[in-house]
Parts: sequence; structure tokens; C-alpha cells
Amino acid sequence: MPVEVAPPPGTHRGWHDLPMVGFDIETTGNEPLDARIVSAALVHSDGTTTRWLVNPGVPIPPRTTEIHGITDEMVRSTGRPAGEALAELGTAIGKVIAEGTPLVAFCAHYDVTTLHAELARHALPSLDWDRAVVIDPSILHQEVEPHRYGSRQLGDLCRYYQVDPGSAHEAASDARAAVALAAAIAARHERIARMLPDDLHRAQVTWYAGQKRNLQEYFDRQGRDERVSLEWPLETRRRR
Repeated sequence: MPVEVAPPPGTHRGWHDLPMVGFDIETTGNEPLDARIVSAALVHSDGTTTRWLVNPGVPIPPRTTEIHGITDEMVRSTGRPAGEALAELGTAIGKVIAEGTPLVAFCAHYDVTTLHAELARHALPSLDWDRAVVIDPSILHQEVEPHRYGSRQLGDLCRYYQVDPGSAHEAASDARAAVALAAAIAARHERIARMLPDDLHRAQVTWYAGQKRNLQEYFDRQGRDERVSLEWPLETRRRR
């Protein structure tokens, strides 16, 4: 049975031809306001990559180690102290924001909210997310393919858009894949590609809220006691 793939890319130009910076983190858990960062990466369009392995100062749950492969022993032996590493990461992302370069992250609400909480936890300067231009390929995909109900995980969408997914749950690899995925979606949808990055960011705020309202309605119909946040890219309340 042939593998389903997206239509071929077009020849139009757009923001996907301009520099972007991919961002990804691996953490200790699913709740962004409580999770601790154990690794992070920024990947620039020219290939420049910065990685951080972070000692969070708390045990890494075995279930998350099974996902990303980062152990307590690894962060104790070669990880940077959390305050030191997070200060560098915050400064680096602050520079991206100040320059107006789009920051690309898959399911960006998680990465942004976790980083915001971690900076506050270590009494480090917060980032001006109101000035940031964030591009989230998970939102873009649902906007352009609202009726495609296959898996929306990063690796599955990379295969659908014919993008190399790299090594799953490795921060630099996932950041690189997110940039390639965002560009692949824009290359196939001129309406998305022609938007100015600032306008695209604002549109994603609205699209995300609509997508999550639909998800909440689905949970309600199923009788599931789950509450979905409509905030993007920065969440201010716990999910549960």
C-alpha cells in the first residue's frame, strides 16, 4: 500500500525562503509549568547549532528517559548547571526575538511555556514573547489540512510532507525537522507563504484557539474530563 504524501511544492516565494531558527527542548514531564529542561537546541538556517545538556537538579522520571534517552547519570556527569545553561539559552532566544527572526517550534506552546517557567524559577530575565515571531508547523498543518485525521506527531508529519525527521526526541534534530516542516508546508500553500511573519504569528493565535476549541468539544462529547488551553504560544495556567 503506497505511503500517503502531501501534494508537491509550488514555485512561489515567501517567508519560507528567509532565515529561521529552530527551537526544541527535552524535559522531565508533560506539564510545562512544572517540567524541568534537560536539553535544548537552537538551529539556525545556515546550519549553526547550539546545544545545551542541562542538569535540572531533580531526578529525571524513568518514563521520560525512555522517550529522550537522557539519564540522571548523563546530566550529573556532563550537564551544565540549570541556572547557567538557561541564562545562555534565554539570552540566545532573546537575540532571535530582538532581530525579528522567526522562531520555529513544533507544538510551540509547550517549549515556550516551559522555558518561561524555568527562567522564572531560576530568577532569570523573562523573554518578551509579545515581540516574538513564532511559527508552529503543528498549527499550520491543521489550518491547511483540517480534515486529514492521520497522526499529527512530528515524525509522521515529516514523512507526509517528505521531510527528513532525523532522530526523534533529540533536541537539535527535532528543531531542524520543525524548520524543514514549516518550510515544506509554506512551499505547498501559497496563502500561508505569502503572509508576513508578524501577520502569520497573529493568525496562529486565532487558528490555535479554534483548533483547541474543536478538540475540547470532542473531549466533551466523549465524556472525558480534560481541559484544553486556548493560549498560544505562552500558557499561563496549568493544564490540569
